[in-house]
Amino acid sequence: MIAAARDFVRMQDYIVGRLSDDERRAFEDCLVRDPELVRELEESLRIREGLQQLRTQGYFARAVFRGRRFRLWQSALAAAAVAGLALFLWGRLETRPPPILMSSFESRSASDVAPLVTAHFTFVSVRGASTPNLTLPAAGLIEIRAAPGTRLTDLRYRVTLSRRDDLGSDKPVGLLATVALSSDGYVHCYADASRLTVGSYLLRIEPDKAGADVAEFPFNLTAAGNRPSR
Repeated sequence: MIAAARDFVRMQDYIVGRLSDDERRAFEDCLVRDPELVRELEESLRIREGLQQLRTQGYFARAVFRGRRFRLWQSALAAAAVAGLALFLWGRLETRPPPILMSSFESRSASDVAPLVTAHFTFVSVRGASTPNLTLPAAGLIEIRAAPGTRLTDLRYRVTLSRRDDLGSDKPVGLLATVALSSDGYVHCYADASRLTVGSYLLRIEPDKAGADVAEFPFNLTAAGNRPSR
């Protein structure tokens, strides 16, 4: 139980970017070896997204209560808020939205007439290259192919997509483990455009072999016709 609690705290620190470089690498090594931990991380990312939506809807707005006569009302209100949060998150977990990053196409309903892939992004390390500005589609999938730093067919790669805030901190929004190198020499995956927002991102391709090169690709997602402010 203590180990599980420690893993949960470390997972939350990883999501919000509080781990040091050594701690982050150690945690990502655990992800490669433990598929269950990967599922728990994806679940935490979904719950975090749900909590953020609740905040924007005002569920956590603080009310000022004065006097003892309001204590019972305050407790009832808190219980109702917890129940509402539980129902909200339960509904989200039951519907199981697909993760932001996918290693392959997921089944779509026959009524979905929108194009499945609406954009193609290719990332290759080039010395001295500037951060590219890429247009974020309104919907559909973004096909991503990235050249890893070390290309070996017997390696497996971990793909992490992080959103970079104004302070330069990276917060993971999508993760894939044990992705194989394709015959064209690239690592391929897909991102759900509808679950991304305009901003700065970092795509990280890390092999599961110690000492192999890690490839990192910063990029900006912009709305059609717009340029980022930085």
